[in-house]
Amino acid sequence: MKLGGRLIRVGLVAMIALSLFLSWKIWTNSGSKDLVDNTKSAENTMNMKQPKDVFSPVKLIYHDDEGKHFYTNKENLISSMTKEVLRLPRERLTPYSEKDSAKYLESQTKENSFELVMASPLSLDYFLEINDQDVTRGIEAGMSFQRLVVSLDEEVIYALNDKNHQVYRIKFKGDLSEIKRLLRDNNNRFIEVHHEDSELPVFYQFIDDVKLKKYSYILSTQSYTLFSQAFFDNPQEIMPNDGNKNSKDVDLINAEGDSLKISYGTGEVQFSGRIKPDTVLVNPTHNIYTDTFYYVQSIGNSMGTIRYFEGRGNKVTYRNFVEGFPIFSDDTKGRVEVTRNNQNIQVMTNQETIQVPIPSDEEVTLPNTETVVSQLEEVGIQRKDLEDLQIGYTWEVNQETKQVVDLVPEWYVKLDHYWDNVAHVIQKAQEKRGEE
Repeated sequence: MKLGGRLIRVGLVAMIALSLFLSWKIWTNSGSKDLVDNTKSAENTMNMKQPKDVFSPVKLIYHDDEGKHFYTNKENLISSMTKEVLRLPRERLTPYSEKDSAKYLESQTKENSFELVMASPLSLDYFLEINDQDVTRGIEAGMSFQRLVVSLDEEVIYALNDKNHQVYRIKFKGDLSEIKRLLRDNNNRFIEVHHEDSELPVFYQFIDDVKLKKYSYILSTQSYTLFSQAFFDNPQEIMPNDGNKNSKDVDLINAEGDSLKISYGTGEVQFSGRIKPDTVLVNPTHNIYTDTFYYVQSIGNSMGTIRYFEGRGNKVTYRNFVEGFPIFSDDTKGRVEVTRNNQNIQVMTNQETIQVPIPSDEEVTLPNTETVVSQLEEVGIQRKDLEDLQIGYTWEVNQETKQVVDLVPEWYVKLDHYWDNVAHVIQKAQEKRGEE
């Protein structure tokens, strides 16, 4: 073994040992009745996340002048392109089409254009505000978008919503040289994809099988004080729940009835309380994004790279992303789920967070999109029932040490508002068929 390889392994062993020691210290102190923390407030001691870094596009599709489509989720490129688009001077936003599939697809796939794609629909005025932009004239209250299509030939930005096929457009003027330079960069890792106008919930299909790296990360177990300081109004006034004395779980309450519970066995964190009066981070108007993002911002950067993943009804889900792909897991690991009910809020997350990546060259080959859809159809799942389909990384406990997590790429499908990996969905469908 080369000296460099030995040094890396020695370093990793030392880091894992340190992580084990810190985890032991956290758990041996987690049941302490001395809940008074004399440190500065969480807001002063943490690097606060910014909403523009969380509510950001996660995919980019480039449409060339020959009608071909190219996909990337390279984070640096997407971030740079978003900044350049937002710099362009814009005119008034005007309606273009509504519930018109033909116009929607025509707007989406214009030649010599590119799409910035959100993981889930988002309020357009909120997106502009968190990016320090003046709200474009003509935006209707509650208008949301999932795609921004920038036509370089027309000098028009189209805002599209996948749910209702609503399209708005905004004319712009400005220098496009930097945008064109970024698109031509040889390091963009573009993958050619096929545009499918069908019942599928995904517009772009991978033509070839996809090779992706496996990743391993050293875990960190966050102390209960991180969450108590972040979620309670006055952390100094919380107390143990006397009804749960014999449990190793953390169970804290305050006089107003807010509560924080952390499972000793799984690390799951659950907070229930009232919406804070200071959850409005950008403007004086409450919305589902400001009210839920407060709790993501409050736990600082302990969650690593986290993005807005899904908003449905009164619930917003934020997930860890690795190399542009979302992480899926059990026990709410790698994500923050926030539900708002009138003036009450519930937060679900986990103490375990990924911290330090471990170098690996191991790759996994995933089948192309059409193969996956065909596999689902073979077990009786119809295309029209697929609500979403995408690649994600599965959080798996390393078999050699529990202080390391393996992230393995897999296909994920959304059925009946629930995400599951395709292999598990197929297995359940086969078992159900066998019982019939």
